Amino acid sequence: MANEVILYDIPSKQGTSWSLNPWKTRLYLNYKNIPYKTEWTAYPDLEPKFEKFGIPPNETGTKYTAPTVKMPDGSYVVDSRRIAEGLDRIYPDPPLHIESKYQAPVEAALGNIMRCIRSVYMPLVPKMFLNPRCRDYFVATREKVVGMPLDEFGKTADHDVKSAEPYVRELSALLTETDGPFFEGKAPCYADFVVVAWVKMLKGLGVEEKIYALEGGEQLKKQYEAAQASGWFDRDSY
Repeated sequence: MANEVILYDIPSKQGTSWSLNPWKTRLYLNYKNIPYKTEWTAYPDLEPKFEKFGIPPNETGTKYTAPTVKMPDGSYVVDSRRIAEGLDRIYPDPPLHIESKYQAPVEAALGNIMRCIRSVYMPLVPKMFLNPRCRDYFVATREKVVGMPLDEFGKTADHDVKSAEPYVRELSALLTETDGPFFEGKAPCYADFVVVAWVKMLKGLGVEEKIYALEGGEQLKKQYEAAQASGWFDRDSY
């Protein structure tokens, strides 16, 4: 299909999507029922492939990242937030409510949680998800970031996850401001896709219960189950 969206995602050894940021994009493609296909692209292949496409490198951080999407007009969009904005303009129904009042506090809380639990998920990702080429790349780049072997870095995981508790409770409290199951009530907003994608990755790693145990309720679990019941995860391998 000439105008089909192409999602560039990082492969897993299971043959399914696994990474937080690509999952955000995949979730709202599924939610909006947008025709798309997946082009699996290993970490070491992102830069040569996207350079060949003429995509400018990121201004900061890693030069080329996933998700990247080829839009129906043939243009390329990088970054899950910009992808969401672009898709919402082309496919406005149902809307993603990207400018929801919940977006900023959700991103702040989740950013703090991810910093707290790096030692929880980072050592597990190459073991649980990645094929040899992606695994070697991931381990080398992340060990450079943390300054030690990932297995050594992971020894503080049980302590570090507890430090995320106040931020997990912030997320949970936001979900109690309406009748739910989503932040704005019955209909999801972009912030819901961000959080559900994160929980989806944690479930793949088998550590989601560590986070659920911190919230003092079941709001995050109910949000995830509502997304699952709505078909957000129906496509994860193509």
